[in-house]
Amino acid sequence: MAARREVHELAPDPLAPRAAREFVADTCRRWQRTADLDTMLLLTSELVTNGIIHARTPLSICVTESDDMVTVEVHDSDPRPPTRRAQRADLLADIDDLIARRSDESLGDEAHARVEIGPAGAIGAGRGLYLVETLADEWGVHLTADGKSVWFRLAA
Repeated sequence: MAARREVHELAPDPLAPRAAREFVADTCRRWQRTADLDTMLLLTSELVTNGIIHARTPLSICVTESDDMVTVEVHDSDPRPPTRRAQRADLLADIDDLIARRSDESLGDEAHARVEIGPAGAIGAGRGLYLVETLADEWGVHLTADGKSVWFRLAA
């Protein structure tokens, strides 16, 4: 089977992950490659979100089908390779601590305590590459002359 390839350009804005998921879903449905589509869409969201948060440049997303694999590749213009964040020893304790601090700030009114995701490295952020590493059959990074491409591959 000859390889098929589709590319889509994305602006670095909060709507890009949704547009990327729609592009990947439409492409895979057209190719009748819907096995593990939910996993593919989750990992696509993670890579595009990383590009928006860290690179802050226009992105391109490429879906390639060859043999029994589907590859999704997200390219940005930032030459810095992605960095995996350290694992939290006890995420629930970290959340409890944050809620306690927020409660203190709101004069003890727990009804108004909020957990905010915040910047990369905050409680709710920075774990996307672990998802990619865990769920993809293969993944990696290609440094290019104009930035980098982060990709994952799933068996079709």
